[in-house]
Amino acid sequence: MKTHINTNVPFLVTKDISNANGFLLPHALYEKIKTVATYPIKEFYLQDIPDIGDFKFKMYKNAFLNDKLTIQAQLVKQDKDGYWVNITVTKAKNTTNHQERICSALFDFPLESKYYKTNRTAC
Repeated sequence: MKTHINTNVPFLVTKDISNANGFLLPHALYEKIKTVATYPIKEFYLQDIPDIGDFKFKMYKNAFLNDKLTIQAQLVKQDKDGYWVNITVTKAKNTTNHQERICSALFDFPLESKYYKTNRTAC
């Protein structure tokens, strides 16, 4: 099944999630993107989404205090084993209409039959 569900979430770097020099703390960004990664797959589970099975997380650039970031989550793969959600975090460049990539991640959510919604018809 080829499914591509996209979600865009704005994210502002605040003093609470940055260090004394104004740099965004990577663990704070990771926690936020881990939450956003669940958005495209919520409809596939009846209850809580299971813990992440595997992930890749890579920082490319630093973000700073008051930066306005966009977190994009996209369901990129759905198979019998689970769901793969790709995350890209970007920031608009000041002088152009281009986006600067801050980080990317890939999360694997395993498929557990007790959580999976199935379409059942009454007999």
